[in-house]
Amino acid sequence: MKPLKKYQSITVVFLLLIGIVNYLDRSALSIANTSIQKDMMISPSQMGILLSAFSIAYAFAQLPMGLIIDRLGSKIALGASLLAWSVAQSAFGMVNSFAGFMGLRVMLGIGEAPMFPSAAKALSEWFDANERGTPTGIVWSSTCLGPCLAPPLLTLFMVNFGWRGMFIITGVIGIILALCWLSFYKSKAQYLAELAAEGKPLPNERKAQVAQPDAPKVSYFAGWLDLFKHRSTWGAVLGFMGVIYMLWLHLTWLPGYFEREHGMNLYKTAWLVSLAYGFGAVGTIVAGRFCDMLVRRGMGILASRKFGVITGLVLAALFTLPLSFVTGLTGCIILLCLALFSINMASATAWMIVNTIVDSRRVASFGSIQNFGGYIAGSVAPIVTGFSIEYSGSFNTAFMISAVVALCSALAYFLLLNAPVTEAQAAPEHVVGVTE
Repeated sequence: MKPLKKYQSITVVFLLLIGIVNYLDRSALSIANTSIQKDMMISPSQMGILLSAFSIAYAFAQLPMGLIIDRLGSKIALGASLLAWSVAQSAFGMVNSFAGFMGLRVMLGIGEAPMFPSAAKALSEWFDANERGTPTGIVWSSTCLGPCLAPPLLTLFMVNFGWRGMFIITGVIGIILALCWLSFYKSKAQYLAELAAEGKPLPNERKAQVAQPDAPKVSYFAGWLDLFKHRSTWGAVLGFMGVIYMLWLHLTWLPGYFEREHGMNLYKTAWLVSLAYGFGAVGTIVAGRFCDMLVRRGMGILASRKFGVITGLVLAALFTLPLSFVTGLTGCIILLCLALFSINMASATAWMIVNTIVDSRRVASFGSIQNFGGYIAGSVAPIVTGFSIEYSGSFNTAFMISAVVALCSALAYFLLLNAPVTEAQAAPEHVVGVTE
């Protein structure tokens, strides 16, 4: 394998594994919910606060984290964040108070915030724009593989080592992975610097991008503020709100749906939820292959991503709406699997837009702004769903609302996301698109 391809493969494998650990860690409290309430004498309302604390901290940490990631680079930012959230995860097994749990949930949310903006930045550095679709789809399949693996794997840890042991084990896994990332991962800038030091030629795609050594430094904060001036930024933010709204409706309420509407026990529900997320993982991979195929057939890179995310949102809405009328279990399972396939296709494609619409130097900033909007909507989705179930007595209204939100988001992408986000008077770096 050529050195460039080798490091590209290492990058994708690392990011996939870190993404899976990310979702295992954020799912652990839900899996241990009942046991923790019993042992710690925590009320259901307090548990609800703990579950919400993560998403709120995660959302508000996005904005500053994007700026930090673009300044430090993916290697340092992601390694430090993985180490921080893994320490918090392990500490869950040692605390004995509600306040301690609350503080750690906030720390977990802040720690996990850099994960996907860092991943988007790393992929934008290692892959050319016309070939980022497939690796992005593979990495973002972790957002489904994690929830798919969480119920059986975390339950196995909890049965054998207790809920405290489960938290400690998953935290230690993350710490080991963080040390491996920091030890073995090479950024593109580091790779190019090693080639230059050895007197070897730079890869062809980078030869024409070397700037003068006295190029002025970039103002990262000014570049971050500049993003808010563009229509396409707001198109991505408003569009991603619909993606995360529907994803979080399923993540937080899908088990309850099968139990309430179809009278299924926890064991059967776990298998059906895993099946649905398996379809979601396939959707992320298909999204990458689909977008790269469109580019090979002559469609513009941004246009292929825009077409993919709109298609995913519209299909997710079309597969969700019939859930309000279909009553048979088989039909509902099929519709839910197809809906999760489609919305995860939209999610992966939305992150392909991130590393397409801006240069590599601002990918994390743009991605964090997009993620902030998405998780604000994601925090609202469980609440709206809960109230709609309470007042209507079923999930029908909740599903219809999510379908309408998805269609409105598709419209936002269609109307507002029209052009790459260019920076006025952008200052070149020593190597354009590469940060240390």
